[in-house]
This record gives sequence, C-alpha cells and structure tokens, in this order.
Amino acid sequence: MNKPKLTNFTDFIEKPKPVIPKTPKEIKNEINLYLNIALFLIIIIGSGVLYYRYKYKEQEKELTNLKLNKLDDYMADYIIENMINNKNMSNKQNNYNTYKYND
Repeated sequence: MNKPKLTNFTDFIEKPKPVIPKTPKEIKNEINLYLNIALFLIIIIGSGVLYYRYKYKEQEKELTNLKLNKLDDYMADYIIENMINNKNMSNKQNNYNTYKYND
C-alpha cells in the first residue's frame, strides 16, 4: 500500500500579480480617449438629428399647414354657428318680450 505524501498547499495559491502604477500621462491619455469617443458619438447623433430634420422638413410644413387650415375652418364654422344661435336667442327673447308687454 502506498503511503500518502504530504503536500505544501501554499504552492497551489496564486501569487498576486505585481501592480504597475500608471503615470499621470498614461491616466490623462486614457481619460482623453474616453472623452474623444464620447464627443465623437455626440457629433454623430447630432448630425443624424439634423439630417432627419432636413429630410422631413417639407412634410412637417405641409402637415402643419393642413392642421392650421382645419383649425381655421373649424373656428369659422363655430363662429358662424354661434352667431346664428345668438340671433335665434335674441329673436326668441324679443318675441317673449313682445308677447309679455302686449298682454
């Protein structure tokens, strides 16, 4: 029978990697890289928005004019209907007053 051998378990523990400190120049370069990427993305998104606005500008103008024309027609119909109703109401009041005073 084989006798078990004793082992040193410290050999199996991973040794920590040495920490290499970054110089201030390396840190600054890393920050600049992230800022440049962020700025580039902002410019790309802004360009996309401007292009979209330019592409659909005429359609938006037509839609706005159509809505304004519908609103104008509605207001004109409302004003005319209101004037007719007021005229009818005043005629009814005049007729009522006439009957009242004639009795």
